Amino acid sequence: MRRTRSALRLVISILAFCLVTASMTLAAPSAQAAGCTTYYISSASGSDSNDGCTTATPWKTLTNVNATTFAAGNQILFQDGGSWTGELQPQGSGASGSQIVISSYGSGAAPILDGGGADATIYLHNQQYWTIQNLEITNTASGAAVRSGIQLQNDTTGILAGIHLLNNNIHDVKGYWTNSGGVQPSKSSGIAFNVTDDNTTSGWDDVQITGNTLTHDDAGGIYIGSLLGLNHDINATNVVIDGNTLTDMGGNDIVCVFCDAPVVQNNVATDNGYRFSGAGLWTAWSTNGLWQYNEVSRQYRQLYDGQAFDIDNHTTGTVVQYNWSHDNPFGFTEWCCYSGFGAKTSVVRYNISQNDGASNAVFPLMSGVDSSSSAAVYNNTIYQPEGNNGKVTDGTPNSTVTFSNNIIYKLGTGGYSTTRTSWTHNLFYGNHPSTEPTDSAKLTSDPLFVKPGGGSAGRSTAAAYKLRSGSPAFGAGAVVSGNGGLDYFGNAVSSTAAPNIGAYNGTSVAGPTATAGAYWPLDEATGTATADISGGSNHGTLQAGASWTTGKFGAGAVNLAGTSTSWVDVPTTAVDTSGSYSVSAWVKPSSVSGNQTYASIDGSSISPFYLQLSGGTFAFTVRSADSTGASYKQVTGGSPTTGTWYHLTGVYDNSAHTIALYVNGTLQGTTAFTSPWKATGHTVIGRAKWNGANVDFANGAIDDVRMIPRALTAREAYALGTGAAGYYQLDEGSGKSFTNLLGNTANGYTEGNAGWAGSGKVGSNALSLDGTNATMGVVPSSVIDTGQSYSVGAWVKLNSVSGNQTFASLVGSKVSPFYLQLSGGKFVFVTRASDANASTATSVTASASAATGTWYHVLGIFDSSAQTISLYVNGTLQGTTSFTTPWTVGGATLIGAGTYNQGPVDFTNGQIDDVHFYNRVLTTSEISALAAG
Repeated sequence: MRRTRSALRLVISILAFCLVTASMTLAAPSAQAAGCTTYYISSASGSDSNDGCTTATPWKTLTNVNATTFAAGNQILFQDGGSWTGELQPQGSGASGSQIVISSYGSGAAPILDGGGADATIYLHNQQYWTIQNLEITNTASGAAVRSGIQLQNDTTGILAGIHLLNNNIHDVKGYWTNSGGVQPSKSSGIAFNVTDDNTTSGWDDVQITGNTLTHDDAGGIYIGSLLGLNHDINATNVVIDGNTLTDMGGNDIVCVFCDAPVVQNNVATDNGYRFSGAGLWTAWSTNGLWQYNEVSRQYRQLYDGQAFDIDNHTTGTVVQYNWSHDNPFGFTEWCCYSGFGAKTSVVRYNISQNDGASNAVFPLMSGVDSSSSAAVYNNTIYQPEGNNGKVTDGTPNSTVTFSNNIIYKLGTGGYSTTRTSWTHNLFYGNHPSTEPTDSAKLTSDPLFVKPGGGSAGRSTAAAYKLRSGSPAFGAGAVVSGNGGLDYFGNAVSSTAAPNIGAYNGTSVAGPTATAGAYWPLDEATGTATADISGGSNHGTLQAGASWTTGKFGAGAVNLAGTSTSWVDVPTTAVDTSGSYSVSAWVKPSSVSGNQTYASIDGSSISPFYLQLSGGTFAFTVRSADSTGASYKQVTGGSPTTGTWYHLTGVYDNSAHTIALYVNGTLQGTTAFTSPWKATGHTVIGRAKWNGANVDFANGAIDDVRMIPRALTAREAYALGTGAAGYYQLDEGSGKSFTNLLGNTANGYTEGNAGWAGSGKVGSNALSLDGTNATMGVVPSSVIDTGQSYSVGAWVKLNSVSGNQTFASLVGSKVSPFYLQLSGGKFVFVTRASDANASTATSVTASASAATGTWYHVLGIFDSSAQTISLYVNGTLQGTTSFTTPWTVGGATLIGAGTYNQGPVDFTNGQIDDVHFYNRVLTTSEISALAAG
């Protein structure tokens, strides 16, 4: 969570600290000495009149436990399957080598301790040598307040040792934190260690937090520090935070403040930071921290931060290494905060970052690198897919940050901040913005990852970023002194021989086996290789007569001359043509004569299908067997002219036994076809096969080719054929992910209480949202460019018509550029004049009020030529007004929420279905078609 930024903030912090401390001091109950070694507590069979010393005579409630002073070697065991409500506050301390243990006995589900809204479920005050393990801990309440799951408090002037928290399930702690309060959540987290701010010497030693599962805890997960978080001795020693799983923490995930050489490793943090400000894993006022082997994904923010890792103020010697960071819209690693209050020496190495920084930068806030210090960033692998338009670096450091031996594979449009940075031996591939750093030893060839974009949940999935044979990254790096000796995967890194560039220092590995399905954007614009970005690994090669040209979408298209050497070869079979499949492409003919096949697959003798131009019209032709004598079926349509882009989609439905052809999203016809067969040859773009020979060479440009191993619906074909930038059908029905039919952005994911409705307006399902804080869908990509014309629409069915409810938006630094929403009981399309809270809002409001329980199609349009915005409800124009100040945002896309004051707001209470985005103004007929459902 954001740290103190000014003297004024510090004064506020001190005042708030005094108030919080006064309100939270817990009085220890009077206690008697323990008379047994082991105590048993059973909520089912116990009695507080028992002695508690055997399983036959257990205590029943927490009363006797809280009234006992325990000693070294004692055990306090709660019966499995039991449950207790209230605060557990046992007295006494263990000794070095002889812990007091709180654990469980019996069999069945772990014992449940529910604080029931207490300040803490388990509270240890000025105590040491305790082990708390194998418990289920919660702290539920009707309202949020400052409270924790397990709270450790040190009000002494000395060091308390031996706190071991092992294998607990800590969930639904309803804590609270506010940035304006000026204090840190060291008394309001799932696990919280707080030292007094009345002296500078209190601290901890031998802290082990291992194997715990934390779920839906506020205001955060694991926090070691103090309320002020400033001006204290760095004396939390031998801290190990290892192997914990944190999901849906309200703010921070893991924080270590005043820590000397902490080891934070093997933790998995997912879907955190949606209710309070905070970063994922971070440290401040600490030295020599080692943060390694962690996985952080889908971290967010309510106001500040939101990065996976944060190297914060007054830190020295921090090492962030071997981590897997993915789908974090606000970035991978930041430094905080400013000169004189920033991060000192730090190293960031051998990490792999996939699709981080879409709403900010991969390395934001470099201004937090302090004066007279250094930061070294080397041998990391960074992948930003299409649609991730965040920057790679942002901010101006106060000392030089050195970037060396990194691979930056960048398909988005974001740039770099390079002031006070030094770059050497880095590999830059993909999009090369004008701000790309100067690097005298830079490489720009494809690094040949195994499967770029192929990582997912689990550190092992980052194997997608190992290197295939022929990679230019092999042995091309510079030797870095004190390089750590190992790469991300555990391969040795020599101290004398040149390493590979990137996080992988091993030898070449084989590429993945190709699978069904392919999407070739054909945006390379240089070289002869073209990538399948669907994950199917059906990569292609331009033949000698093929070249690059301007595309319908993206950076390029393939240009074919209609000759025998002018086509694209894919040496794999992209779809099984004996089952359902669809094939589509954008084409711009240079000639409309003869047969020209835009996409097909080779059989032994002929092709099983031909998506083509034939006799001056478009056609989808299929053959019943791998023979020139086989019968054929064909659907035709359209009257193409040269120099015009057209979208073609051919569909074979193995259930209906039909083929269909769509031109520009419009169905041209269907016909029966009952004899499909499986071709096993190469996939080809720009030709076909007949009688064993290559034929039907295309003469023109081809862009955005897809082969899909199922039959597309008419609505899907319409989205492709009308050039949608994003189409989220929301038909998944289970899990937390949802896809974009276009395949040109990262998958979206749900947060908070978002679920599936079980039915929808279009298709089989819809996203179900309850209007609570942070319940929404997030796509960590910019689906559209809001600086030009665009259209955004969705089907919505409301549970409530009160308040502001945003159905679709993009994330700016401060606000969203637009809000397609309900406000004042009516549908509204709102645009903002700039990325500032105080920017002027322009809106168009529907004429009639909305009702609950009814499906509506709501569509907003910005027309950059006319400089107007318009709102349509159910296909009917509600109004148009002038809007002259659009701006481009590079942030994530939200479904069911908007952004204001840097955080998510205006959560939808209802169902959302079939969300579509276009980078243009829709026509009247297109608006009517979308509203028809």
